[in-house]
Amino acid sequence: MIRKISLFALTLTLLAPAAGAQDPVASDTAWTLDRCIRYAVENNVTVQQRKLSSENRAIQLNTARNSRLPGVDANIGGSFNFGRVLNGEDNTYENTSQFTNSWGASASVVVFNGMRIKHEIAVRSFDLQAALHDLEKAREDVSLNVTALYMQALFNKELLKVAESQVELSRKQVERSEALVQSGKSPESELFESRALLAKDELNLTQSRNNLTLSLLDLSQAINRESAEGFDIRVPDLDGTVIDGTAQQKTPGSIYDYAVENRPGIMAEKARLESSKKSLLAAKAARYPQISLSGGYNTRYYRSFRNGKKEIDVPSDNTLPPIPMDYFHLLKNNSSEYISLSASIPIFNRFATRNNIRSARIGILTQELGLVEAERNLRKEIEQAYYSAEAAYEKYVSATKSLEAAREAFRYQEEKTAAGKSTIFDFNDAKTRMEKSESELVQAKFEFLFRSKILDFYAGRPLDFTRY
Repeated sequence: MIRKISLFALTLTLLAPAAGAQDPVASDTAWTLDRCIRYAVENNVTVQQRKLSSENRAIQLNTARNSRLPGVDANIGGSFNFGRVLNGEDNTYENTSQFTNSWGASASVVVFNGMRIKHEIAVRSFDLQAALHDLEKAREDVSLNVTALYMQALFNKELLKVAESQVELSRKQVERSEALVQSGKSPESELFESRALLAKDELNLTQSRNNLTLSLLDLSQAINRESAEGFDIRVPDLDGTVIDGTAQQKTPGSIYDYAVENRPGIMAEKARLESSKKSLLAAKAARYPQISLSGGYNTRYYRSFRNGKKEIDVPSDNTLPPIPMDYFHLLKNNSSEYISLSASIPIFNRFATRNNIRSARIGILTQELGLVEAERNLRKEIEQAYYSAEAAYEKYVSATKSLEAAREAFRYQEEKTAAGKSTIFDFNDAKTRMEKSESELVQAKFEFLFRSKILDFYAGRPLDFTRY
């Protein structure tokens, strides 16, 4: 689902580098979310491929537009003929050798071809739009993937704090148990149980550290850093974050109405649909005659070698002979110009035009289905994100109440244990329940934050850590 979420509004907000910002590689400070996203987008291979594809589409559009211009050609040639050749003076054949030099230029332009050029320009224009939207979507996909991994790393940092807190509580309990055993108020077995609980919490702490390291590694690799060594993220100030399920005033329907008109994935499909419609018009244009206008200029120079006598003196050092005095005079006298208007009328081309039109119509139907499928998937993703956010909020509310109760129960057991009125087993049970409630609260909090971000992305709102 991550790769299908749109982040154009987030990308516009976060990708513009701040003035005087340091290069991410050159700085070893903790990375913020926007810094990770900018670096990932700049170095992602898929994004670079989409960019090259859009540049290629722009070139194709330029080629289509320039097809309206006339084509101009120039030619020059020279030849030697030996044996019996046609004498241009008296139109008879004779044994002779002849040198001929020709020059020419021509130009042609399409006057009418059933508006095919116009439709092909439109096709290339919509293809370029689709490519640019694909580029935007690739950036959004990268941005959301980085956001998800960033949130996972933040989640693991929070769990690490919980694990450290639990270890500290277990250490204090071991110290209390040692004092109670020394004073004879508790059996030595309770000290062993306290030490076992501390060892278990230290193991959980080690596992939490490993999870954080792996999540930072995943994030570092996702943004295409050369190495994850020294990589860390900056924890935003979430103390003032207001988590309110009622803050999401927009309904799934209103979010969808905005997204279907603005998300680049949908806009790319719409552009492809328009391109397929123009392709049909271009295919139909082959039914019409093509009218072309052309003109040109030609001239030639020739010189004969009759009866073995050279009419062109060739230097003895085999260098090129000098240009005869009458060369340009003959070029002028032998010149000719022309202008023509021609029409090519299609009669029968083995049903190629008919089949091309049929294929174009199928292409339209295929693209219409593709657009419908994309819109359905968008609606499905928005509804899933919306109701997942609601469920996460309800879970957060329940986890908050559960943690408050668990902390109160643990405080009560801690006081009883310190007074020697409770067993270590009751203390451990209360501590375990509090630890579980803390972990569930952290999980619910970050799940709601992430789901809320997804809805923000769809609704076109910028990333904001201050209100959810």
